[in-house]
Amino acid sequence: MSFELTQLREVAEKYRYHDAGTHGVYSRLVLERRSESPIARLDDAAEFLGKWKALRFKGGKTAFRRICTTWLRKNLTDLQRLQGKTLYNLAPEDFQHVLDISSSFRDCGAPPTTYGKALHFFLPETVMPWDQAIVRNTYKLRSDPESFASYQHFGWKLLHHATRGKAIKALEQIERDHARSIGYFEPMTMILDHLAFFPKLSARAVAALGGPSKAFSDDLSS
Repeated sequence: MSFELTQLREVAEKYRYHDAGTHGVYSRLVLERRSESPIARLDDAAEFLGKWKALRFKGGKTAFRRICTTWLRKNLTDLQRLQGKTLYNLAPEDFQHVLDISSSFRDCGAPPTTYGKALHFFLPETVMPWDQAIVRNTYKLRSDPESFASYQHFGWKLLHHATRGKAIKALEQIERDHARSIGYFEPMTMILDHLAFFPKLSARAVAALGGPSKAFSDDLSS
């Protein structure tokens, strides 16, 4: 079984649920100021995570600000190293950076869904969102940074499997067509996130990469 650009386009065309309270603020909060320093975007991050239901833990927004401030102090260099890179173009060492910064976020006190969506906020072209109800349950993944990093690597492998030598322009065209259909731009990381909403397509993607053990391997080097 294979997973081609046709299936990726199908995901982009099928996913139509974009709630105004969540997806409606995506462009303003995530994309418009993404080139600015992460430290300057802490207020936007808190607003985004609140609307995306990722602050449902003790202390909520106040605790997140404290956790994120500590985390940024420790990881700003690695975070900035990844800024602007697309998931498709990541190198093996980049996935190690993703693992390191997600582990640090967890160690600073952020729950899995919180750091998973926060990292997408800070790195929208680089990191796919990560939550319990959809992504982790669909793919039967653990709630740890190692699984988070392997999920990002899964997305990278799937994009390279689907393109197989075709120009990256093919992915950019899917992004443009998707933007026209929903009224605003979402990067390929969001389109891949939508895959988890479609059981048959997500199962096909995992099978195309050799099954769960290969699709979500802990080996981030290839």
